[in-house]
Amino acid sequence: METRSDLHGGKAVQTNWDRITALSSLTLACVGIVALTFTWVQLDDMKRQSTIQISEMRSETQAQHLTALIDKYDSSEWASDRKALAVKRVDTKRRTLLPLDVDDAPIELYNELNFCDDIGLLTERGYLDRHDVWSSFGDWIFLLYADGRQLLDSEQKKSPAEFRECTNLVNSIKAIEAKEDAGADNNISKDYILDSYMGDIERQSDQPPRRGRGRKPRHPFFGRSR
Repeated sequence: METRSDLHGGKAVQTNWDRITALSSLTLACVGIVALTFTWVQLDDMKRQSTIQISEMRSETQAQHLTALIDKYDSSEWASDRKALAVKRVDTKRRTLLPLDVDDAPIELYNELNFCDDIGLLTERGYLDRHDVWSSFGDWIFLLYADGRQLLDSEQKKSPAEFRECTNLVNSIKAIEAKEDAGADNNISKDYILDSYMGDIERQSDQPPRRGRGRKPRHPFFGRSR
C-alpha cells in the first residue's frame, strides 16, 4: 500500500512539475513576445526618426544649393551679363527683337544655357527641389528657352547631349507651370521676350534681373501678351 501511495504521490509531483514547467515556458514566451514587440516599436520609431532627419537634411541641403544659385543670379556680374545679352538681342532704336544667328550667337546666351544646364543637373540629382526651381527661376527659364530654342535645336542636332539637362528641366517644370499658373509661360511671345530684354537694358544697377514667378519687368513695354 505504501508503494502504491508513493507511486500516486510521485505522479502528483510529476504532474505539478509539468504544470510549473509549462507555465514557465508560457511566461518566457510571453516575455519574449513583449520584448520583441518593444524592440520592433523601438526600431520602427528609430526608422521613422531617421527618415525625418534625412528628409530635413535633404531639405536643408536643397535650400543651401538654391540660395547659392539665387545669389549668383542676383549678383551684379550676372545682371551685367544679362544686360550685355539684351543689348545684342534688341534693336534699341526700333525697339524690336533681332533675329538669332545660331552660327554667331552671343556668348552671354551660351552662358545662360550653361547655367540652366547646371540647375537642371542639380535638380535631376536631387540637390534641388523641382517646385522650388520653378518658383525661383521659372520666369527666366521659360524666357531663355523661348529665345534660345533655335540655338538649342541647332546645338543638339550636332550633339544630342548638348544642353540636355536644361531641355529636360524645361520640359519637367512645364507640368508645374500648367498646374500652378495655368501654363501662362509655356508659350511666350516675341513681344514678351522683347519686354524682358528691354527691362534688362533699362534696369538700374541695384535692381536684380527677373528670374522667378511674379517678377515682371518694369518699363513702358510691359503689358503685352505672352
